Amino acid sequence: MRLIISAGDPSGDRLGADLLGALRKRGVSFEAAGIGGPRLRAEGLQAAASMESVAVMGFAEILGHLPAIHRARRGIAELLEARADAIFLPIDAPGLNLGLARLARRLGRSVVYYVCPQIWAWGRGRAARVREDVDLTLLLFRFEEATLARERITARWVGHPAGALVSDPGLREAARASLGVASQETLVALLPGSRRAEVRRHLAPMLDGCARFAAHAGGRVLAAVSDAGHVASAMESRDAREAWRLLRPLHWRGDAGDLLRAADLAVVASGTATLETAALGVPQVVVYRTGRVSYEIARRLVRVDMIGLANLVVGKRAAPELIQSEATGPRIAVEIAKLHTDAEARTGQLRAFAGLRDLLGGPGSAERAAEALIEFASARKAR
Repeated sequence: MRLIISAGDPSGDRLGADLLGALRKRGVSFEAAGIGGPRLRAEGLQAAASMESVAVMGFAEILGHLPAIHRARRGIAELLEARADAIFLPIDAPGLNLGLARLARRLGRSVVYYVCPQIWAWGRGRAARVREDVDLTLLLFRFEEATLARERITARWVGHPAGALVSDPGLREAARASLGVASQETLVALLPGSRRAEVRRHLAPMLDGCARFAAHAGGRVLAAVSDAGHVASAMESRDAREAWRLLRPLHWRGDAGDLLRAADLAVVASGTATLETAALGVPQVVVYRTGRVSYEIARRLVRVDMIGLANLVVGKRAAPELIQSEATGPRIAVEIAKLHTDAEARTGQLRAFAGLRDLLGGPGSAERAAEALIEFASARKAR
């Protein structure tokens, strides 16, 4: 099997790497080239461009990355032109990948899009592009099936990796012991995001909010910042440095899941991490900030009234969301304190997320995605 992959962000890098690993376990011989990050490269991807060069969100924010994005697009275009028998596998990142899917279609290549490009949020224009340019869409979320069926888009639900996560008291105690957290201490995990711009916007208010909470909470509060690679650049901000000095958090560079297992509460940038936090049974506050121009554009285009993926999957605002001007230290402190002191608020959130793992498909999402890709390739070969 020959694959041309385009994974433009860390979550896509993880999904793609897990998919290649699942293909390898099934004894499928493959060649993979394209755009990817460290995990895909470790699984054998021949990189035409790095994920790190194109991992950006927001309409205005893209402008500063246009040269790198154009180089990455040219790299994929050259691969598509040279490999007539390849399947193009774009993963998420619709700003990058919808245009590449159209190019692949014009060149007569097969396209399997892994992760629905949020048709349910962005409307019929995006649906039309997927219907015209994509042969098969692999879905992370079950609620997407009905939307794509109405739009006459061929799709298959494979589930989300967070469906494999489970809250385990034994693992929790081991995680807390490894971090040196005593039973009477409250650990707050801060997850500011995986992209540089996200971390720069989220870190200071998260630190400030946690410091305010710690100053007024009864008992000892510890904080830990999950670093996906960009905390150092965010510390160029004076506000972030001062808040870090006051809070003195643990700087966590390991797997975010290990930190969440030990946590009592979490403040999480909107995205995949909200699903992982909810699946592990950790009460959370969801925050998100983007550039003013990008926010105003998105506010006029997006059709959903929630932003946290965990909330979207269960269909209710179970976790509080602090977006844009509301994502401030004082507001974050209030919401953390409420989850800490109000048993009804805490248990209500956990109860709302209790069925999340089943909604995400449980374990085996990468294996189901691999099986769908194998079946697609076999059917294509038989035609």
